[in-house]
Amino acid sequence: MSERKSNFELLRIISMLFIISFHYVYKSNFYFENLNYNSFIVKSFYFFGELGVNLFILITGYFMIKSKFSYKKLILLITCVNFYYLISVILGYFLEINYFDYNLKNILLSFFPCLFNRYWFITSYIIIYILSPYINKFIYSLSKNQYRKFLVIILLIWCFIPTFFGLLYNSSEKMLYYSRFIWLLIMYFVGSYIRLYSLNFYKKKKYIILVGLISYVVMISSIVFISIYSNIFKKIGTVEVAYLWSPNNIFMFLLSISIFGYFINLNIKNSKIINTLASTTLGIYMIHDGLLNRYIWDRLNTFNKLNSNFSILYIIFDTIIIFLVCSIIEYVRKKVEKKILVPVIDSINDKRINKFINKLLKKI
Repeated sequence: MSERKSNFELLRIISMLFIISFHYVYKSNFYFENLNYNSFIVKSFYFFGELGVNLFILITGYFMIKSKFSYKKLILLITCVNFYYLISVILGYFLEINYFDYNLKNILLSFFPCLFNRYWFITSYIIIYILSPYINKFIYSLSKNQYRKFLVIILLIWCFIPTFFGLLYNSSEKMLYYSRFIWLLIMYFVGSYIRLYSLNFYKKKKYIILVGLISYVVMISSIVFISIYSNIFKKIGTVEVAYLWSPNNIFMFLLSISIFGYFINLNIKNSKIINTLASTTLGIYMIHDGLLNRYIWDRLNTFNKLNSNFSILYIIFDTIIIFLVCSIIEYVRKKVEKKILVPVIDSINDKRINKFINKLLKKI
């Protein structure tokens, strides 16, 4: 197995910290009445959630275009999802947390969280992973010029046009049959293209920083701008001051590929600590944003903290604590998994599964 590159692993860690900080403010029940210090801080952190998701899928596309599909990885991923969801259902019952309706239907569905989108991102990720061999074949069938044209078309349809016409709908995610799954596929395509051909502005670090900085300044400034001219924006349909928080707006896209490009060019030594922490990120996502997420935010008293003078310090501190605690839990789970489940899967291996599937297909 090739050693993980710590520059990308560090980016995974940062991306997960972004996502946790977003969930911290988004699910806190903080109510935006007018623009002030606290509301500006809260809305500023809205941007980090979708930025983190974009970066994760860029990394996925970047590496998966050169990787082979593995049944072992798929089984371990699904097992991980099932484990955390079932544990959260059980804990919720004993803690008497009323975030889950314990009827027969829901209990049965608890054994299949991936099928019923209990974690929207993980379900999308698994589908993309299953389809990756065929997506990659499509990609390799295109010339560089064809691939570039393909990206321009899909970004025009689901990124550029929605950014501006979405103002009429208060979101850039409500037109042209857009869905989060479609956007993740697009980011996969972009990540794969960068791996195969790179981007012209990646050649100079100052261009990467400039594009990213301008995009971020526009996004942050838009909060103030939309707030000041709220009457005008309300007339055309926009009431969300953090309108540019969605993953598919052009500024979020540019910021995402800029940060990604910066880390591609970042030379750091392989670090066991970084790589180990990064290997727990998907588990961290499932723990902190699972069935018990409301319990976590209530326990942290996020609503009151976000209304204090130290809101930004609370966000940063609690985000790091959540990351570390969940990372330890996932690290232990992976150790147990390695001892118990991995040997069983290794005894089956991909060749045997492929042989079994081929036999089934011949009978159809």
